Amino acid sequence: MTVKRTPVGDFLAMRAQTWPEAVTPTAELMVRIYRLSSLVLDQSRAQAAAHGLGFTEFEVLVTLRGQPAPHELLPTDLYGAILISSGGLTKVLHGLQARGLIGRGQSKDDRRSKPVRLTAKGRALAERAMRDVLSADDKLVHGALSASELTQLIRLVGKLLHVVEPGGPDSNQTQLQSPGGKAERTHSDTSGRSSAALTPIKRRMT
Repeated sequence: MTVKRTPVGDFLAMRAQTWPEAVTPTAELMVRIYRLSSLVLDQSRAQAAAHGLGFTEFEVLVTLRGQPAPHELLPTDLYGAILISSGGLTKVLHGLQARGLIGRGQSKDDRRSKPVRLTAKGRALAERAMRDVLSADDKLVHGALSASELTQLIRLVGKLLHVVEPGGPDSNQTQLQSPGGKAERTHSDTSGRSSAALTPIKRRMT
């Protein structure tokens, strides 16, 4: 059953009336990021499903496809390379191998480690599915943003991620600019998201 979601603008307008201190500029940004991420992931899941893939299966295949030939990674490296969700990866790998989409090799350095390698069949499927995902994303983005706006948004989101993403130059303490222009220090939680950015809102997403 499809659940009709309250538009973010309406949600924030109501919260501004009932809980104004919870609607800061940072909160407004994060709520919109949560919703956008949720909608885009729903769309990508639907595209992957049209090719007979669960979303984690899709991620495994395209992650391997993005590696240099012969398109393989050790399972431990695959966990870290997957962009969104690596939950239940062992089961996913078994399923993909049974379908002939990946194979398991033998590491030259460690006989106990078996690299996960994309097969020709898996590569072809990954490319078809990714083509449809990218097409859907293009329609979504270019229907709302000009080329210059997209370039600016990429730069700004990249700038934010450069600071808050684990391994960034200041991932434990993030310096944010307050609405009044004064810099303030905020501690990050374990997910790398600044505590000043957190709101009581939890998206449905992942």
